[in-house]
Amino acid sequence: MGVEADVMNPKTAKFAAALMGLLAMPLAIGPARGGTRRPADSRSSAADDAAIAQIVAGMSNSWNNHDARAMCAWLADDVQWVNWRGDVLHSRKEVQEQHVTLFAGIYKNTHRTDAVKSIRYLTPELASVDNYWSMTGAKTREGADWPYREGYANYLMTKRDGRWVIIVSHTADFNAKAPSIASR
Repeated sequence: MGVEADVMNPKTAKFAAALMGLLAMPLAIGPARGGTRRPADSRSSAADDAAIAQIVAGMSNSWNNHDARAMCAWLADDVQWVNWRGDVLHSRKEVQEQHVTLFAGIYKNTHRTDAVKSIRYLTPELASVDNYWSMTGAKTREGADWPYREGYANYLMTKRDGRWVIIVSHTADFNAKAPSIASR
């Protein structure tokens, strides 16, 4: 055999494509259904699900009240926060200070809605949370109206002293144009 690629006959190609589709279907359907996944040995419970959902709801409510301190109450002191622009903050204090500025400026009149789509327990005390959000009333950094935004945030949460906290947050904005890497 040489380095050249084998050519598949049309019947084999159709069969391979159908088989790949069938194998990929559970992967596509699972996330679309949302819900919660737990490892078989996990001791997580409905109480954990409710506590995590309450944290996201509390952050959303705090956002809508433009209260950076309350919004950050669920962040670990050593949180790693990556915003939609790719800026990385390394503490709750930094995230709170940034949001004080944002709530006084471009996010002054915003309203945010959050929806937890899935919680995946990596261990009984470590969870990956998929949250979809939408926002109205924002302004661009240049001051123009940005009437509607939507995006996704993934929170890595851990249970510390019996309380869930966010230790990593990564956010994406579906309809934003992120700055180029060269301008950073």
